[in-house]
Amino acid sequence: MIFLLPSQSSPPFFYIFLLVLLTVTALSAAATTQSKCKFEAIFNFGDSNSDTGGFWAVFPAQHGPNGMTFFKKPTGRATDGRLILDFLANSVGLPFISPYMKAIGSDFKHGANFATLASTVLLPNTSLFVTGISPFSLAIQLNQMKEFKLRVDEFYSSSSSFSKGWSQLPPPDIFGKALYIFYIGQNDFTSNLKAIGIEGVNQYLPQVVSQIIDTIKEVYKLGGETFLVMNMAPVGCYPALLVQLPHKSSDIDQYGCFISYNKAVTDYNAMLKKELERARSVLPKASLVYFDTHSILLQLFRHPNSTHIDSLRKRRTVGEKL
Repeated sequence: MIFLLPSQSSPPFFYIFLLVLLTVTALSAAATTQSKCKFEAIFNFGDSNSDTGGFWAVFPAQHGPNGMTFFKKPTGRATDGRLILDFLANSVGLPFISPYMKAIGSDFKHGANFATLASTVLLPNTSLFVTGISPFSLAIQLNQMKEFKLRVDEFYSSSSSFSKGWSQLPPPDIFGKALYIFYIGQNDFTSNLKAIGIEGVNQYLPQVVSQIIDTIKEVYKLGGETFLVMNMAPVGCYPALLVQLPHKSSDIDQYGCFISYNKAVTDYNAMLKKELERARSVLPKASLVYFDTHSILLQLFRHPNSTHIDSLRKRRTVGEKL
Protein backbone atom coordinates (compact mmCIF):
# COMPACT_ATOMS: atom_id res chain seq x y z
CA MET A 1 0.00 0.00 0.00
CA ILE A 2 1.32 3.45 -0.91
CA PHE A 3 0.91 6.39 1.45
CA LEU A 4 1.23 10.03 0.41
CA LEU A 5 2.81 12.41 2.89
CA PRO A 6 1.71 16.06 3.09
CA SER A 7 4.08 18.96 2.70
CA GLN A 8 5.53 20.74 5.71
CA SER A 9 3.32 23.75 5.06
CA SER A 10 0.06 21.82 5.22
CA PRO A 11 -2.47 23.01 7.84
CA PRO A 12 -3.46 20.67 10.73
CA PHE A 13 -6.88 19.84 9.27
CA PHE A 14 -5.14 18.59 6.12
CA TYR A 15 -3.60 15.75 8.09
CA ILE A 16 -6.99 14.63 9.37
CA PHE A 17 -8.44 14.94 5.88
CA LEU A 18 -5.55 12.95 4.46
CA LEU A 19 -5.98 10.21 7.05
CA VAL A 20 -9.65 9.86 6.17
CA LEU A 21 -9.05 10.11 2.42
CA LEU A 22 -6.36 7.44 2.42
CA THR A 23 -8.45 5.22 4.69
CA VAL A 24 -11.50 5.39 2.44
CA THR A 25 -9.30 4.80 -0.61
CA ALA A 26 -7.78 1.73 1.01
CA LEU A 27 -11.19 0.43 2.03
CA SER A 28 -12.55 0.98 -1.46
CA ALA A 29 -9.76 -1.18 -2.84
CA ALA A 30 -10.47 -3.87 -0.27
CA ALA A 31 -14.26 -3.79 -0.48
CA THR A 32 -16.01 -6.64 -2.24
CA THR A 33 -18.26 -4.25 -4.16
CA GLN A 34 -16.72 -3.00 -7.36
CA SER A 35 -18.46 0.36 -7.62
CA LYS A 36 -17.68 2.20 -4.41
CA CYS A 37 -16.87 1.89 -0.74
CA LYS A 38 -20.18 1.29 1.03
CA PHE A 39 -20.70 0.13 4.59
CA GLU A 40 -23.98 0.06 6.46
CA ALA A 41 -22.39 0.13 9.90
CA ILE A 42 -19.14 0.56 11.82
CA PHE A 43 -18.11 -1.43 14.87
CA ASN A 44 -15.10 0.08 16.58
CA PHE A 45 -12.65 -1.35 19.12
CA GLY A 46 -10.19 1.03 20.72
CA ASP A 47 -9.06 3.48 23.37
CA SER A 48 -9.20 7.27 23.76
CA ASN A 49 -8.15 7.72 20.13
CA SER A 50 -11.65 6.59 19.13
CA ASP A 51 -13.78 6.69 22.30
CA THR A 52 -16.93 8.69 21.51
CA GLY A 53 -18.26 8.62 25.06
CA GLY A 54 -18.06 5.07 26.42
CA PHE A 55 -15.72 5.73 29.31
CA TRP A 56 -17.50 8.84 30.54
CA ALA A 57 -20.86 7.09 30.28
CA VAL A 58 -19.60 4.70 32.97
CA PHE A 59 -17.59 7.25 34.97
CA PRO A 60 -19.43 10.55 34.34
CA ALA A 61 -17.17 13.45 35.24
CA GLN A 62 -15.96 14.98 31.97
CA HIS A 63 -15.77 18.75 31.68
CA GLY A 64 -14.45 21.41 29.31
CA PRO A 65 -12.51 22.13 27.19
CA ASN A 66 -13.49 18.69 25.86
CA GLY A 67 -15.95 19.09 22.99
CA MET A 68 -15.76 22.87 22.93
CA THR A 69 -14.80 23.49 19.29
CA PHE A 70 -17.43 21.40 17.49
CA PHE A 71 -20.07 20.05 19.85
CA LYS A 72 -19.87 23.11 22.13
CA LYS A 73 -20.05 20.81 25.17
CA PRO A 74 -18.32 17.67 26.49
CA THR A 75 -19.48 14.55 24.64
CA GLY A 76 -17.17 11.92 26.12
CA ARG A 77 -14.44 12.38 23.52
CA ALA A 78 -10.90 12.99 24.80
CA THR A 79 -10.54 16.02 22.54
CA ASP A 80 -11.99 19.47 22.03
CA GLY A 81 -13.51 18.42 18.70
CA ARG A 82 -14.02 15.30 16.60
CA LEU A 83 -12.01 12.09 16.26
CA ILE A 84 -10.72 10.27 13.19
CA LEU A 85 -13.60 7.81 13.70
CA ASP A 86 -16.10 10.67 13.41
CA PHE A 87 -14.62 11.88 10.12
CA LEU A 88 -14.37 8.34 8.79
CA ALA A 89 -18.02 7.57 9.58
CA ASN A 90 -19.09 10.78 7.88
CA SER A 91 -16.96 10.04 4.82
CA VAL A 92 -18.80 6.75 4.19
CA GLY A 93 -22.21 8.33 4.74
CA LEU A 94 -22.84 7.22 8.33
CA PRO A 95 -23.75 9.29 11.41
CA PHE A 96 -21.54 9.46 14.49
CA ILE A 97 -21.18 5.98 16.00
CA SER A 98 -22.86 5.69 19.41
CA PRO A 99 -20.91 4.34 22.40
CA TYR A 100 -22.04 0.88 23.45
CA MET A 101 -21.92 1.91 27.11
CA LYS A 102 -24.19 4.94 26.69
CA ALA A 103 -27.73 4.05 27.71
CA ILE A 104 -29.50 7.33 26.90
CA GLY A 105 -29.55 8.88 23.45
CA SER A 106 -27.71 6.10 21.60
CA ASP A 107 -28.70 4.88 18.16
CA PHE A 108 -27.19 1.55 17.13
CA LYS A 109 -28.77 1.26 13.68
CA HIS A 110 -25.39 1.96 12.11
CA GLY A 111 -23.12 0.12 14.53
CA ALA A 112 -21.63 0.56 17.97
CA ASN A 113 -18.42 1.87 19.47
CA PHE A 114 -16.86 -0.36 22.13
CA ALA A 115 -13.79 1.84 22.66
CA THR A 116 -13.13 3.44 26.03
CA LEU A 117 -10.49 5.85 27.17
CA ALA A 118 -7.32 4.20 28.60
CA SER A 119 -8.20 0.74 27.28
CA THR A 120 -5.54 -1.88 26.63
CA VAL A 121 -5.36 -4.91 24.37
CA LEU A 122 -4.22 -7.22 27.17
CA LEU A 123 -6.25 -7.70 30.34
CA PRO A 124 -5.06 -5.16 32.94
CA ASN A 125 -3.58 -6.53 36.14
CA THR A 126 -4.42 -3.42 38.10
CA SER A 127 -7.37 -1.18 38.95
CA LEU A 128 -8.58 1.96 37.21
CA PHE A 129 -8.43 3.74 40.57
CA VAL A 130 -4.76 2.79 41.03
CA THR A 131 -3.21 3.38 37.61
CA GLY A 132 -5.99 4.92 35.51
CA ILE A 133 -6.15 1.96 33.10
CA SER A 134 -9.66 1.19 31.85
CA PRO A 135 -11.19 -2.16 32.85
CA PHE A 136 -12.62 -2.46 29.32
CA SER A 137 -9.74 -4.21 27.57
CA LEU A 138 -10.03 -5.65 24.07
CA ALA A 139 -11.28 -8.99 25.42
CA ILE A 140 -14.10 -7.20 27.25
CA GLN A 141 -14.93 -5.17 24.15
CA LEU A 142 -15.12 -8.40 22.14
CA ASN A 143 -17.52 -9.88 24.70
CA GLN A 144 -19.64 -6.74 24.40
CA MET A 145 -19.70 -7.20 20.63
CA LYS A 146 -20.83 -10.81 21.02
CA GLU A 147 -23.53 -9.78 23.48
CA PHE A 148 -24.68 -7.02 21.13
CA LYS A 149 -25.07 -9.46 18.24
CA LEU A 150 -26.87 -11.94 20.48
CA ARG A 151 -29.37 -9.30 21.58
CA VAL A 152 -29.97 -8.15 18.01
CA ASP A 153 -30.64 -11.72 16.89
CA GLU A 154 -32.97 -12.30 19.84
CA PHE A 155 -34.82 -9.05 19.20
CA TYR A 156 -35.63 -9.89 15.59
CA SER A 157 -36.48 -13.52 16.37
CA SER A 158 -39.17 -12.37 18.78
CA SER A 159 -42.30 -11.20 17.00
CA SER A 160 -43.53 -9.49 20.16
CA SER A 161 -40.37 -7.39 20.40
CA PHE A 162 -40.38 -6.61 16.70
CA SER A 163 -43.99 -5.48 16.80
CA LYS A 164 -43.06 -2.78 19.29
CA GLY A 165 -41.29 -1.01 16.47
CA TRP A 166 -38.22 0.05 18.45
CA SER A 167 -35.82 1.13 15.71
CA GLN A 168 -32.53 1.77 17.52
CA LEU A 169 -31.04 -1.63 16.65
CA PRO A 170 -29.62 -2.67 13.26
CA PRO A 171 -31.07 -5.52 11.19
CA PRO A 172 -29.52 -8.94 11.93
CA ASP A 173 -27.74 -9.09 8.56
CA ILE A 174 -25.78 -5.90 9.31
CA PHE A 175 -22.75 -7.73 10.65
CA GLY A 176 -21.61 -8.93 7.24
CA LYS A 177 -22.03 -5.45 5.77
CA ALA A 178 -20.12 -3.53 8.42
CA LEU A 179 -16.63 -2.14 8.77
CA TYR A 180 -14.71 -3.30 11.85
CA ILE A 181 -12.06 -0.89 13.09
CA PHE A 182 -9.22 -1.65 15.51
CA TYR A 183 -7.30 1.34 16.86
CA ILE A 184 -5.86 0.07 20.13
CA GLY A 185 -2.55 -0.98 21.67
CA GLN A 186 -1.00 2.34 22.61
CA ASN A 187 -1.78 2.02 26.32
CA ASP A 188 -0.20 -1.43 26.46
CA PHE A 189 2.97 0.31 25.31
CA THR A 190 2.91 3.46 27.43
CA SER A 191 1.31 2.40 30.73
CA ASN A 192 4.26 0.32 31.96
CA LEU A 193 7.18 2.29 30.56
CA LYS A 194 7.99 3.95 33.86
CA ALA A 195 7.82 0.70 35.83
CA ILE A 196 9.62 -1.77 33.54
CA GLY A 197 11.25 0.36 30.86
CA ILE A 198 11.31 -0.13 27.12
CA GLU A 199 13.06 -3.51 27.38
CA GLY A 200 10.29 -4.87 29.58
CA VAL A 201 7.54 -3.52 27.34
CA ASN A 202 9.15 -5.10 24.29
CA GLN A 203 8.81 -8.53 25.91
CA TYR A 204 5.01 -8.60 25.78
CA LEU A 205 4.30 -6.65 22.57
CA PRO A 206 4.05 -9.96 20.62
CA GLN A 207 1.17 -10.88 22.97
CA VAL A 208 -0.53 -7.59 22.09
CA VAL A 209 -0.32 -8.37 18.37
CA SER A 210 -1.51 -11.94 18.93
CA GLN A 211 -4.55 -10.74 20.90
CA ILE A 212 -5.55 -8.33 18.13
CA ILE A 213 -5.29 -11.07 15.50
CA ASP A 214 -7.27 -13.52 17.65
CA THR A 215 -9.99 -10.91 18.16
CA ILE A 216 -10.26 -10.33 14.42
CA LYS A 217 -10.69 -14.08 13.94
CA GLU A 218 -13.46 -14.12 16.54
CA VAL A 219 -15.29 -11.24 14.86
CA TYR A 220 -14.87 -13.04 11.53
CA LYS A 221 -16.76 -15.99 13.04
CA LEU A 222 -19.58 -13.58 13.89
CA GLY A 223 -19.88 -12.61 10.23
CA GLY A 224 -17.39 -9.75 9.95
CA GLU A 225 -15.59 -9.47 6.61
CA THR A 226 -13.93 -6.05 6.34
CA PHE A 227 -11.37 -5.03 8.94
CA LEU A 228 -9.38 -1.81 9.25
CA VAL A 229 -6.41 -2.04 11.63
CA MET A 230 -4.56 1.16 12.45
CA ASN A 231 -0.98 0.89 13.62
CA MET A 232 0.61 2.61 16.59
CA ALA A 233 1.49 6.30 16.64
CA PRO A 234 5.06 7.51 17.30
CA VAL A 235 4.56 7.64 21.07
CA GLY A 236 8.23 8.48 21.53
CA CYS A 237 7.28 12.01 20.47
CA TYR A 238 4.56 12.45 23.09
CA PRO A 239 5.37 15.47 25.28
CA ALA A 240 3.96 13.76 28.40
CA LEU A 241 6.44 10.88 28.10
CA LEU A 242 9.32 13.21 27.35
CA VAL A 243 8.57 15.13 30.53
CA GLN A 244 7.70 12.24 32.85
CA LEU A 245 10.26 9.58 31.96
CA PRO A 246 13.98 9.83 32.76
CA HIS A 247 16.25 9.70 29.74
CA LYS A 248 19.61 10.67 28.33
CA SER A 249 20.15 13.30 25.68
CA SER A 250 21.71 10.63 23.45
CA ASP A 251 18.28 8.97 23.22
CA ILE A 252 16.69 12.08 21.69
CA ASP A 253 16.65 12.60 17.93
CA GLN A 254 16.87 15.87 16.01
CA TYR A 255 13.11 16.36 16.30
CA GLY A 256 13.05 16.01 20.09
CA CYS A 257 11.65 12.45 20.15
CA PHE A 258 12.77 9.29 21.95
CA ILE A 259 14.88 7.18 19.59
CA SER A 260 14.49 3.91 21.51
CA TYR A 261 10.73 4.24 22.00
CA ASN A 262 10.02 5.10 18.39
CA LYS A 263 12.19 2.20 17.23
CA ALA A 264 10.14 -0.13 19.44
CA VAL A 265 6.95 1.28 17.92
CA THR A 266 8.32 0.72 14.41
CA ASP A 267 9.19 -2.88 15.30
CA TYR A 268 5.71 -3.39 16.75
CA ASN A 269 4.04 -1.99 13.64
CA ALA A 270 6.11 -4.28 11.41
CA MET A 271 5.10 -7.25 13.56
CA LEU A 272 1.43 -6.27 13.38
CA LYS A 273 1.55 -5.92 9.60
CA LYS A 274 3.27 -9.29 9.20
CA GLU A 275 0.70 -11.10 11.36
CA LEU A 276 -2.18 -9.48 9.48
CA GLU A 277 -0.69 -10.79 6.25
CA ARG A 278 -0.59 -14.27 7.77
CA ALA A 279 -4.18 -13.96 8.95
CA ARG A 280 -5.35 -13.40 5.38
CA SER A 281 -4.49 -17.00 4.53
CA VAL A 282 -6.86 -18.39 7.18
CA LEU A 283 -9.66 -15.85 6.67
CA PRO A 284 -10.49 -16.37 2.98
CA LYS A 285 -13.55 -14.10 2.87
CA ALA A 286 -11.99 -11.27 4.85
CA SER A 287 -10.56 -7.98 3.64
CA LEU A 288 -7.82 -6.93 6.06
CA VAL A 289 -6.55 -3.37 5.70
CA TYR A 290 -3.42 -2.32 7.60
CA PHE A 291 -3.42 1.45 7.78
CA ASP A 292 -0.20 3.34 8.47
CA THR A 293 -1.33 6.28 10.60
CA HIS A 294 2.17 6.32 12.10
CA SER A 295 3.80 7.89 9.04
CA ILE A 296 1.34 10.76 8.85
CA LEU A 297 1.27 11.48 12.57
CA LEU A 298 5.06 11.48 12.63
CA GLN A 299 5.00 14.48 10.30
CA LEU A 300 2.94 16.41 12.85
CA PHE A 301 5.60 15.86 15.49
CA ARG A 302 8.57 16.46 13.22
CA HIS A 303 7.21 19.71 11.81
CA PRO A 304 5.12 21.20 14.65
CA ASN A 305 5.63 24.84 13.72
CA SER A 306 4.16 24.41 10.26
CA THR A 307 1.01 22.88 11.78
CA HIS A 308 0.65 25.35 14.67
CA ILE A 309 1.71 22.80 17.29
CA ASP A 310 4.25 23.91 19.88
CA SER A 311 7.75 22.63 19.26
CA LEU A 312 8.40 19.39 21.08
CA ARG A 313 12.05 20.28 21.40
CA LYS A 314 11.08 23.16 23.68
CA ARG A 315 8.89 20.89 25.80
CA ARG A 316 11.59 18.23 25.99
CA THR A 317 13.97 20.47 27.91
CA VAL A 318 11.46 20.80 30.76
CA GLY A 319 11.77 17.19 31.85
CA GLU A 320 15.09 16.04 30.45
CA LYS A 321 17.28 14.15 32.90
CA LEU A 322 20.83 13.21 32.00
